[in-house]
Amino acid sequence: MQFDFKKIRLDLLAIVVFAVLSLLYCMPQLQGKKLSQHDNISWQGAAHEGMAYHDSTGKDVLWSNSMFGGMPSYTVYVGTANFNYSSYVQTVLQAVGKPAYFFFIAMVCFYILMRVLKVNHWLSMVGAFAYAFSSYNAIIISVGHETKMLTMGYIPAAIAGLYLIYRQKWLPGAALWGVAVCLMTMNNHFQVIYYYLFIFFSMGIVMLFIAIKEGKIKEFLISSVIAIVVGLLGVGPSMPSILTSAEYAKETMRGGESELSGKEKKANGGLDKEYAFRWSNGIGETFCIMIPYLYGGASGEPAEMAPKTREVVGDRADKLPLYWGPQPFLSGPVYFGAIICFLFVLGTIVVKSPHKWWIIAASFLGIMLSWGKNFEGVNYFLFDHLPMLNKFRTPSMALVIPQFLFPLLGFWGVQEYISGKTSKEELLKALKIAAGITAGLCIVLGLGGSMFFSFTGVEDAGYQAELVNLLKQDRASLAMSSSLKSAAFILAAAALLWALVTEKIKPVMMIGGLGLLIAIDMLPVSRDYLNESNYEDASEFDATFQPRPVDEQILKDKDPYYRVLDLSRNTYNDAVQAYFHKCVGGYSPAKMEMYQDLIDRHMSKGYNGEVLNMLNTKYIIVGGQKSAPQVIPNPNACGNAWFVDEVKLVNTADEEINGLTAPQLGDTTIVPGAFQPKKTAIIRNTFKNDLGNGAIGKDSAAFVKLTKYGLDELSFASNNSKDGLAVFSDIYYAKGWKAYVDGKETPIVKADYVLRAIKIPAGPHKIEFQFKPDSFYKGKTVAMASSILILLLCVAAFIPVFKGSNKNEQA
Repeated sequence: MQFDFKKIRLDLLAIVVFAVLSLLYCMPQLQGKKLSQHDNISWQGAAHEGMAYHDSTGKDVLWSNSMFGGMPSYTVYVGTANFNYSSYVQTVLQAVGKPAYFFFIAMVCFYILMRVLKVNHWLSMVGAFAYAFSSYNAIIISVGHETKMLTMGYIPAAIAGLYLIYRQKWLPGAALWGVAVCLMTMNNHFQVIYYYLFIFFSMGIVMLFIAIKEGKIKEFLISSVIAIVVGLLGVGPSMPSILTSAEYAKETMRGGESELSGKEKKANGGLDKEYAFRWSNGIGETFCIMIPYLYGGASGEPAEMAPKTREVVGDRADKLPLYWGPQPFLSGPVYFGAIICFLFVLGTIVVKSPHKWWIIAASFLGIMLSWGKNFEGVNYFLFDHLPMLNKFRTPSMALVIPQFLFPLLGFWGVQEYISGKTSKEELLKALKIAAGITAGLCIVLGLGGSMFFSFTGVEDAGYQAELVNLLKQDRASLAMSSSLKSAAFILAAAALLWALVTEKIKPVMMIGGLGLLIAIDMLPVSRDYLNESNYEDASEFDATFQPRPVDEQILKDKDPYYRVLDLSRNTYNDAVQAYFHKCVGGYSPAKMEMYQDLIDRHMSKGYNGEVLNMLNTKYIIVGGQKSAPQVIPNPNACGNAWFVDEVKLVNTADEEINGLTAPQLGDTTIVPGAFQPKKTAIIRNTFKNDLGNGAIGKDSAAFVKLTKYGLDELSFASNNSKDGLAVFSDIYYAKGWKAYVDGKETPIVKADYVLRAIKIPAGPHKIEFQFKPDSFYKGKTVAMASSILILLLCVAAFIPVFKGSNKNEQA
């Protein structure tokens, strides 16, 4: 193996072109503006406390107190030393800046795959452009689904490495495969990775078929072993995150299961079906991959896209609800490109390699999974029986599978047109069939849309009948124009290929024309959802994280550890509040199941005052809609810890959570038997042995006070003339928290459904809590070893290249 300097120059040119295209698309980035991404803003709010703590102490950060009373920070931010050496590859690729690097990474990796498949350099560049600028990519970048986009960006490189391994180019293939898997897993978007496992599995089956046909079972087995071992090495650097997340998932809404009798019991844990399948792609909606506005586009489209409706509503609405599909709302259509869909169909005909079958099969599987509840006979069965699938929501996301595979097979097919390996007659016949199917379908759906679609949305019932009628007319008109435009693009692309086959133009003209058509087809749709309006001046963006007067008022409190209930925001769906305060609420799709139980029972329809007190809710922020937010101090907050007078043992989770019943916040009614957290700790019988047999109590001067605050460590001092039970306003989590009294470990019991409690002997004592989950530290050891091995593998893969280069120079 050696350098071909001519090809290397072309490859470097491709990288420069990709960087320029990315930056041109993201021009506001060059003007110093920042992309305003809702989910990224939420992430910054949720991660701020951990990032600040890590920056000031240099310590690992595995726990956060900023949301929901406290929770592991695995899904948000883990501050630790970088032992993943492959991650520096991503750092280099991100040099073009954000958000341009998302497109740049996708183009570079898809280009690598095309070149591994021996597709023409220039055609590979066009294919890379088409993959990167699919509308879904622009949409998820605009809202801040960064790890999803990065994972999608790396998948072509992973497939390229796997393909090389099975072609017996073991060393370079293993290096590329290992680094790509490492980069995919380090971004922690396990749902996208899970979907890509279907691609790997389908590809492996076809590889086995090829090996049997060619009599190369031995080579197949060797390649499979290499792929599995190196794949595991690639996963290795992410093991701290994987092991801790897998452990934590069992306690969350995604993987856990409430112990309360009134809750729906889920098969094998996982999410509730109703919640998991809300965003299910409609079966007819699938055609949006070829006709972007067939279903209206986004839930809120510019009013000028609906002229009839706009004429009536005037200036009263800048955005109109043009999306009419079955999903609750939509940020934009998943549009692969009309030309890409045409090329995919063409590829299924002209590509002779058996690899096309796994591409076709995996594409159909992705589309079927995206239908979710709209194809429930299959998808509900898979949800209940396929391992891990029930941990994920939003089935429409499965379209990431065909989104990658359509241009892969499509441009592989175009390569057949410039390779000269297939007869002219066969190419022309395939061209007619593919264009007839795709352009014909666009024309039929465009001209006969009213025969197939109602153009009535799930939210239309909330609008006046006259408005709905106008919306339906605008939706039908938009669908027709979009369909006919897609048909025109398909026919234009087919004309280019026809001209090539009939020798009226050269390959370079066809490739250039095809690239131009694809750009004209795809870029306007992507720019509808990621354009200048998505950016803000840096000062305006930074203002999001400037404290309001109400926040500044609370932050004057020098107490390092108390909680805030912010009612001026969406309490349980807004993480920005966590940027400034340790909150009762917040936003996380992976909050603890038991905390969700507490919200459902005591903090949703009104707020149980005593539950807020036991969570040490020292301040409540109210207002914020028609009036400026105001602070209401809560003098009844229990503080960080306290001794109780008695323990009430109960048998079930229902008894435990019902035992917390007390008047709502602001209700001064005296209720006999109401929960009093400073007097009584409610504990399940399962912890009875940890409490021992001795009596507990407290004297009038007994106290437990915080002496040191940290995210993964807390210290307290206590004094009590009696053996006592101390309850702490910290959330109970058994997978890593340990308690020590004067350096001696003592059991932590769960009290009041969500809190920690420990038994403390009489007298003065020093109490320490430390969060050191074994799963993280075991994973850290594996990560370091794996990272070093991948680095050595990459070095070994490049040695023959440089040796070959030196020989050429000497010659």
